[in-house]
Amino acid sequence: MPGRTVDLVAVGPPPLDPYGPAAAAWGLAAALAARGDDVRVLHLPGPGGGRPPAGVTSVPVEIPLRRPGGPVEPAEFAAAAGRHLRKPVDLVLRDPVGLGSLGARRSRRGSPLIAAFARSVELENYEGERQGISPTGFVDRLDTWRDRRSVRRLERVALEEADRLFYDAPEVARSLTEGYGVAERKLVPLAPAVPALPTLPTRAAARHDLRIPPDVPVVVAPTAFEAPASSGVDRVLEAFRRVRPFFPGVRLVLCGAPAPSEPGVIVLPGRRADTLSDALASADVAVFARRVPGFDPGVVLAARASVPPVVLPDARLSVDPAGGVRVAASVDPGDVASALAELLADPAVGQEVGRAAARFAEAFLPERVADALDAAVLPKGA
Repeated sequence: MPGRTVDLVAVGPPPLDPYGPAAAAWGLAAALAARGDDVRVLHLPGPGGGRPPAGVTSVPVEIPLRRPGGPVEPAEFAAAAGRHLRKPVDLVLRDPVGLGSLGARRSRRGSPLIAAFARSVELENYEGERQGISPTGFVDRLDTWRDRRSVRRLERVALEEADRLFYDAPEVARSLTEGYGVAERKLVPLAPAVPALPTLPTRAAARHDLRIPPDVPVVVAPTAFEAPASSGVDRVLEAFRRVRPFFPGVRLVLCGAPAPSEPGVIVLPGRRADTLSDALASADVAVFARRVPGFDPGVVLAARASVPPVVLPDARLSVDPAGGVRVAASVDPGDVASALAELLADPAVGQEVGRAAARFAEAFLPERVADALDAAVLPKGA
């Protein structure tokens, strides 16, 4: 029901980068404010560069840098954000759930309700970062053990404080129930909010800006990370090399990560919404080949533009795409190339998948996510 006070704890200021870790939180904040809620976003200061959405108040929260970059730093931010929560406030959201307690005081009627978004499991992230790194001595082994214990303890505190936990992948929910004993009644599936890009230019205008002829096929590859290896740039380039001999003049627009200069490849290293809008407007097909597990908002942005996405078998889609994506048979570049070739060779098939993709993308509209969130947090019969 609109008219609530909502404090949302996010990891950064409004981003210009559609892949920014705080993008979903700010998109949801904008949707809640548009419904009539009084919304504030408490966030770490930083160089996000964007302006807060209409009706949303930005509240930077400074924290002391005792161990900059340390694994327990998110818990220090949570405690600092908790001290900035309004009294009273109806609903507190954390995106992501992170580490540590906000320390929110509850009234006799149980407010505020605290809901959090479990995008991943922090303990698994910590262990993944340490994989392959061998402690060099007793002190190093002791520090690693202490850090792991702290991450597990602080993540448990954050999970226990939340009344609702939203997840976008079954494997995350499974890790929470099996690893932390989280009650299934607290877990609610919810697609991430993906804010809209600026209005896409026309196809002709986008291709003119990118110096692409109007009559050649174009593949766009938005990258989730600035690091080429994490984004699977090598996979994308190899798949493109394999389809290039069969489609005269085909172009690959690689958006968001550096890449070597190759025939037919256009590199747009800037990870900005306006750059990605140009790239998508020019494209016939989009390809995503990231190595790091997780949800990729670029798949939704391509689908929203009716550009059929090609993804790997382990892609996290959050909802059933209902024919709105093409899934490669494996992570092998040859299988990725086969999926690309199928869509490039038959424009009618590409258009059919593109229409289904646009329908699939509707589940990620921030206003749709706000509706689903309300259904999960409002009392029964409200």
